[in-house]
Amino acid sequence: MPHIEDIKDRIGNIGQIEGVIVAMRAMAAAHAQEARRHLQAIREHEETVARSMAEALSLVPEMASTKERGESEQTHLRIVVGAAQGFSGQHNERIVTGALEQNDEPEDRQYLLIGQRCISEFAERGIRPVWSANMVAHAAEVPALASRIVDALFVPLERGEVHSVSIVYADPASTEMALTIRRLMPFDFGRITAPRRPSPPITLIPAPRLLEQLVEEYVFTEVCEALMLGFAAENDARMNAMTRARSNVKEIAQDLQRKFHQVRQEETTTEIIELSGTS
Repeated sequence: MPHIEDIKDRIGNIGQIEGVIVAMRAMAAAHAQEARRHLQAIREHEETVARSMAEALSLVPEMASTKERGESEQTHLRIVVGAAQGFSGQHNERIVTGALEQNDEPEDRQYLLIGQRCISEFAERGIRPVWSANMVAHAAEVPALASRIVDALFVPLERGEVHSVSIVYADPASTEMALTIRRLMPFDFGRITAPRRPSPPITLIPAPRLLEQLVEEYVFTEVCEALMLGFAAENDARMNAMTRARSNVKEIAQDLQRKFHQVRQEETTTEIIELSGTS
C-alpha cells in the first residue's frame, strides 16, 4: 500500500501538469485565432492579384495557352507544411505520410520542408530536403517565411532544375483537417478569367515581364495562405491533444484522490485498533 505522503506528492504533481496543459491549450487557441484573422487579408490580396493578372493576359493571350511539359520529363518539388513542435497528436505524422504517399507527380521528386518536427520525421525516413525552415512562432511572421520559400523555389525553376511545384498542408476547415495538395507551377492560367473591357489596360513595363511578376506574386499569396492554414491546423491539433490530455489528467487525479481517502481511512482504522488494544 503506498504511503499517504507519496500520494499527496503525486496529487500535487498532477495539479502542476494540469496547469501546464491548460496554459498550452490556451496558447494554441490564441495562435489559431490569430491565424484565422490574417486569412481574410491574404485571400483578398490573392483576388486582387488574380484580377490584375486577368487584365495582363489580354495583352499576352498566348500565355494562357502555353502547354506544360510531359510529366515524365519533370523533376517535381513538393513543399510540405508540417508541424513545428510536438504535443499535437498524430498531426505531423499524418501530413508527412500523406505527402510521401501521393504519387500524382513523377518519381524524381524533391522536398522543401517547413516545420522542425516535419524535418525530423523526414530525416528518420532517410529523406533529405533541398531546403528547409522552421514554422513561424506567430502568424504575423508568415509573409517573411513565404518570401523566403518563393525565393528558394524560383531559383531552381529558372535554372531548369525543377519543372513543377506543389504544396501540401492540412486545412483546419475541412473534415478531420484533411490534406490539401495545391499545384503551384507550372502556373495554370486556365483558372484566371479574362475581364470584358473595351480597351486593354495601360502598362509601364513589357506585358510578358508584368505577367511574370504577377505570377510570382500570386504564388507568393498561395504560399502565404498554405502556411497560415498549416499554422492554424497545427495549433488546432495541439488544442485538441491538450483537451484529451486534460481529460486523462482529471481521471488520474480522481483516482489518486480515491486512493488518498482509502489510505487515510486505513491508517486511521489502524491507529484506532492500536489505541483500543492499549492497556
